[in-house]
Amino acid sequence: MDNLNYDFFEEFKHLDKLCKEIYNDQYGVTHYIDDMKAVSKANYRYIPNWENDLEQLIRLRHIRNNLAHAEDAFNEEECKKKDIDWIREFYERILNQSDPMAILYQNTKVKNKTPKQFYINNKSSIQIDVQANVKLNNQVNTKEYVQKNVQVHNKTNEKMKISQWIVNFLIIASAIALIVGSIITMF
Repeated sequence: MDNLNYDFFEEFKHLDKLCKEIYNDQYGVTHYIDDMKAVSKANYRYIPNWENDLEQLIRLRHIRNNLAHAEDAFNEEECKKKDIDWIREFYERILNQSDPMAILYQNTKVKNKTPKQFYINNKSSIQIDVQANVKLNNQVNTKEYVQKNVQVHNKTNEKMKISQWIVNFLIIASAIALIVGSIITMF
Protein backbone atom coordinates (compact mmCIF):
# COMPACT_ATOMS: atom_id res chain seq x y z
CA MET A 1 0.00 0.00 0.00
CA ASP A 2 1.38 3.40 -0.91
CA ASN A 3 1.25 6.40 1.36
CA LEU A 4 -1.72 8.22 -0.16
CA ASN A 5 -3.45 8.62 3.20
CA TYR A 6 -0.28 10.03 4.77
CA ASP A 7 0.35 12.33 1.81
CA PHE A 8 -3.25 13.48 1.90
CA PHE A 9 -3.11 14.11 5.63
CA GLU A 10 0.09 16.18 5.31
CA GLU A 11 -1.24 18.22 2.40
CA PHE A 12 -4.46 18.91 4.27
CA LYS A 13 -2.43 20.02 7.30
CA HIS A 14 -0.57 22.52 5.08
CA LEU A 15 -3.84 23.88 3.72
CA ASP A 16 -5.34 24.08 7.20
CA LYS A 17 -2.26 25.89 8.50
CA LEU A 18 -2.46 28.43 5.69
CA CYS A 19 -6.14 29.07 6.43
CA LYS A 20 -5.36 29.42 10.14
CA GLU A 21 -2.75 32.05 9.31
CA ILE A 22 -5.13 33.91 7.01
CA TYR A 23 -7.96 33.94 9.53
CA ASN A 24 -5.66 34.25 12.51
CA ASP A 25 -7.61 31.63 14.45
CA GLN A 26 -7.54 27.93 15.21
CA TYR A 27 -10.18 26.66 12.79
CA GLY A 28 -8.49 27.07 9.41
CA VAL A 29 -10.30 25.12 6.68
CA THR A 30 -13.43 24.92 8.82
CA HIS A 31 -13.49 28.72 9.07
CA TYR A 32 -13.05 28.96 5.31
CA ILE A 33 -15.92 26.50 4.76
CA ASP A 34 -18.16 28.35 7.22
CA ASP A 35 -17.45 31.63 5.45
CA MET A 36 -18.31 30.10 2.08
CA LYS A 37 -21.55 28.67 3.48
CA ALA A 38 -22.51 32.07 4.91
CA VAL A 39 -22.34 33.84 1.53
CA SER A 40 -25.63 34.12 -0.31
CA LYS A 41 -25.88 32.84 -3.87
CA ALA A 42 -26.42 36.38 -5.12
CA ASN A 43 -22.92 37.23 -3.94
CA TYR A 44 -21.13 34.18 -5.34
CA ARG A 45 -23.07 33.31 -8.48
CA TYR A 46 -20.44 34.84 -10.77
CA ILE A 47 -17.48 33.23 -9.01
CA PRO A 48 -16.32 30.17 -10.96
CA ASN A 49 -16.55 26.75 -9.26
CA TRP A 50 -17.84 28.16 -5.95
CA GLU A 51 -20.20 25.30 -5.22
CA ASN A 52 -17.75 22.65 -6.44
CA ASP A 53 -14.96 24.10 -4.29
CA LEU A 54 -17.23 24.17 -1.26
CA GLU A 55 -18.31 20.56 -1.81
CA GLN A 56 -14.71 19.45 -2.26
CA LEU A 57 -13.55 21.23 0.89
CA ILE A 58 -16.35 19.66 2.93
CA ARG A 59 -15.67 16.19 1.48
CA LEU A 60 -11.92 16.44 1.98
CA ARG A 61 -12.31 17.77 5.51
CA HIS A 62 -14.47 14.73 6.23
CA ILE A 63 -11.71 12.43 4.93
CA ARG A 64 -9.15 14.26 7.05
CA ASN A 65 -11.35 13.98 10.14
CA ASN A 66 -11.87 10.28 9.49
CA LEU A 67 -8.11 9.74 9.17
CA ALA A 68 -7.47 11.70 12.35
CA HIS A 69 -10.14 10.10 14.51
CA ALA A 70 -11.23 6.72 13.14
CA GLU A 71 -9.47 3.63 14.40
CA ASP A 72 -7.19 2.03 11.77
CA ALA A 73 -8.25 4.63 9.17
CA PHE A 74 -4.74 4.80 7.72
CA ASN A 75 -4.86 1.09 6.94
CA GLU A 76 -7.60 1.51 4.32
CA GLU A 77 -7.45 3.73 1.28
CA GLU A 78 -9.45 6.82 2.25
CA CYS A 79 -8.44 9.13 -0.58
CA LYS A 80 -7.25 9.20 -4.15
CA LYS A 81 -4.29 10.89 -5.82
CA LYS A 82 -6.68 13.41 -7.37
CA ASP A 83 -7.74 14.49 -3.85
CA ILE A 84 -4.14 15.27 -2.95
CA ASP A 85 -3.69 17.12 -6.24
CA TRP A 86 -6.85 19.13 -5.60
CA ILE A 87 -5.63 20.20 -2.14
CA ARG A 88 -2.28 21.28 -3.58
CA GLU A 89 -4.01 23.19 -6.37
CA PHE A 90 -6.39 24.89 -3.93
CA TYR A 91 -3.45 25.82 -1.69
CA GLU A 92 -1.80 27.50 -4.69
CA ARG A 93 -5.04 29.28 -5.56
CA ILE A 94 -5.13 30.76 -2.06
CA LEU A 95 -1.53 31.90 -2.38
CA ASN A 96 -2.32 33.45 -5.78
CA GLN A 97 -5.56 34.97 -4.47
CA SER A 98 -7.62 33.11 -7.04
CA ASP A 99 -9.60 31.08 -4.51
CA PRO A 100 -13.34 31.71 -4.04
CA MET A 101 -13.08 33.94 -0.94
CA ALA A 102 -10.29 36.05 -2.44
CA ILE A 103 -12.30 36.53 -5.63
CA LEU A 104 -15.34 37.48 -3.56
CA TYR A 105 -13.21 39.97 -1.66
CA GLN A 106 -11.86 41.45 -4.89
CA ASN A 107 -15.35 41.65 -6.45
CA THR A 108 -16.85 43.41 -3.45
CA LYS A 109 -13.95 45.81 -3.34
CA VAL A 110 -14.65 46.74 -6.97
CA LYS A 111 -18.34 47.32 -6.21
CA ASN A 112 -17.41 49.66 -3.34
CA LYS A 113 -19.00 47.40 -0.77
CA THR A 114 -17.42 46.97 2.61
CA PRO A 115 -14.83 44.36 1.68
CA LYS A 116 -14.24 42.81 5.06
CA GLN A 117 -17.77 42.18 6.14
CA PHE A 118 -21.04 41.09 4.57
CA TYR A 119 -24.20 40.60 6.55
CA ILE A 120 -25.85 37.45 5.34
CA ASN A 121 -29.45 36.46 6.18
CA ASN A 122 -29.43 38.95 9.07
CA LYS A 123 -27.76 36.38 11.28
CA SER A 124 -24.04 36.19 10.67
CA SER A 125 -21.13 38.11 9.32
CA ILE A 126 -18.15 36.74 7.49
CA GLN A 127 -14.63 37.94 7.74
CA ILE A 128 -12.62 37.91 4.55
CA ASP A 129 -9.08 38.39 5.54
CA VAL A 130 -6.67 37.59 2.76
CA GLN A 131 -3.26 38.53 4.13
CA ALA A 132 -1.81 40.43 1.21
CA ASN A 133 -4.98 42.39 0.52
CA VAL A 134 -5.49 43.21 4.17
CA LYS A 135 -1.92 44.43 4.58
CA LEU A 136 -2.19 46.52 1.43
CA ASN A 137 -5.57 47.92 2.45
CA ASN A 138 -4.28 48.72 5.92
CA GLN A 139 -1.35 50.58 4.42
CA VAL A 140 -3.59 52.46 1.99
CA ASN A 141 -6.19 53.19 4.66
CA THR A 142 -3.52 54.36 7.09
CA LYS A 143 -2.00 56.64 4.47
CA GLU A 144 -5.43 58.05 3.54
CA TYR A 145 -6.30 58.45 7.22
CA VAL A 146 -3.09 60.36 7.91
CA GLN A 147 -3.59 62.55 4.85
CA LYS A 148 -7.17 63.37 5.85
CA ASN A 149 -6.12 64.11 9.42
CA VAL A 150 -3.32 66.37 8.22
CA GLN A 151 -5.81 68.23 6.01
CA VAL A 152 -8.27 68.57 8.88
CA HIS A 153 -5.48 69.59 11.22
CA ASN A 154 -4.25 72.22 8.75
CA LYS A 155 -7.76 73.63 8.33
CA THR A 156 -8.22 73.65 12.09
CA ASN A 157 -4.89 75.42 12.52
CA GLU A 158 -5.91 78.01 9.92
CA LYS A 159 -9.20 78.60 11.72
CA MET A 160 -7.39 78.78 15.05
CA LYS A 161 -4.89 81.29 13.60
CA ILE A 162 -7.73 83.44 12.29
CA SER A 163 -9.60 83.13 15.59
CA GLN A 164 -6.46 83.95 17.54
CA TRP A 165 -5.80 86.92 15.27
CA ILE A 166 -9.36 88.18 15.84
CA VAL A 167 -9.02 87.72 19.60
CA ASN A 168 -5.68 89.53 19.59
CA PHE A 169 -7.17 92.30 17.44
CA LEU A 170 -10.10 92.66 19.83
CA ILE A 171 -7.78 92.77 22.83
CA ILE A 172 -5.62 95.40 21.20
CA ALA A 173 -8.69 97.33 20.03
CA SER A 174 -10.15 97.14 23.54
CA ALA A 175 -6.87 98.32 25.05
CA ILE A 176 -6.70 101.21 22.58
CA ALA A 177 -10.33 102.07 23.30
CA LEU A 178 -9.60 102.04 27.04
CA ILE A 179 -6.55 104.23 26.57
CA VAL A 180 -8.41 106.65 24.28
CA GLY A 181 -11.34 106.64 26.69
CA SER A 182 -9.01 107.36 29.60
CA ILE A 183 -7.30 110.20 27.70
CA ILE A 184 -10.65 111.73 26.73
CA THR A 185 -11.95 111.57 30.31
CA MET A 186 -8.77 113.28 31.54
CA PHE A 187 -9.38 116.34 29.43
